[in-house]
Amino acid sequence: MKPLFIFALTLVLAASCTDRKEAMTTESAEAASVQLIRNATVKIRYAGKTILVDPVFSDKGELMSVLGVNKNPTVHLTMSISEIIDGVDFVLASHSHFDHFDRPAAEAIGDSLPLYIQPADSAFFRDEFGIAHASIITDSVTLDGISIYRTGGSHGRGIVAERMGAVSGFVLRAVGQPTIYVMGDCIWDDATRAIIERYRPDWVIANTGGAIVPPISVIDGTLIMNERDVVAMVTELPATCRMIAVHMDAIDHCQTTRHVLRNELLHADIPSDRVMIPEDGEVIEL
Repeated sequence: MKPLFIFALTLVLAASCTDRKEAMTTESAEAASVQLIRNATVKIRYAGKTILVDPVFSDKGELMSVLGVNKNPTVHLTMSISEIIDGVDFVLASHSHFDHFDRPAAEAIGDSLPLYIQPADSAFFRDEFGIAHASIITDSVTLDGISIYRTGGSHGRGIVAERMGAVSGFVLRAVGQPTIYVMGDCIWDDATRAIIERYRPDWVIANTGGAIVPPISVIDGTLIMNERDVVAMVTELPATCRMIAVHMDAIDHCQTTRHVLRNELLHADIPSDRVMIPEDGEVIEL
């Protein structure tokens, strides 16, 4: 009996180990990640789907200069457009500014890849890029188990915000996944504080390049957060919330570089695992 018992026990333990390995493999396959493509273009793997946010595929120097110094983008892509688009299930566009959506992106998306936009941009995407199939997210939408909530915010302060127009962010939620807040071109103010309070994200993807538009930025400040705003925001965020800082080192009017932000965070004693600053092409596992 003993040999039979040991044999049966061995089979049970082996099956148990296999089940655990399969569960771990499934869990690993479904793990969320964020890949910075360049500037504000990010590729998010989430709940078994791949989401592309704010695609800009123009090569170095093919777009306008804001400051009249260097044409944009100021750096090349680190991968091919086909590699970026590969596996993407749908695209989110936070707003229509040239550094968040461009013609090569429209051509790559084509007529088949779903695109979701804010209400203010429906005419622009149709007239400028001939995209008639874009879906508007008024408040929220659920796609394959992923709830996407569109959020608002201010693209600067005072006259700057008025001239920049409407912008959006997106909150991603799904069962068994971290809550991600894609902040968009928004500053840290009462509106974004309220979003943090409402959704309690585990991760915030923040545009932190400190973009300026002379001469009005002298009075009203930057269009998006700069290094000092990042420190202020992280200081107020719940301890469980971490940030991924993007929108740097690619557009000529962004004055906050990765180096400047790292220096500011070091001076403020904010650990590097609280605010992550990826390089182009880098993948951060959430």
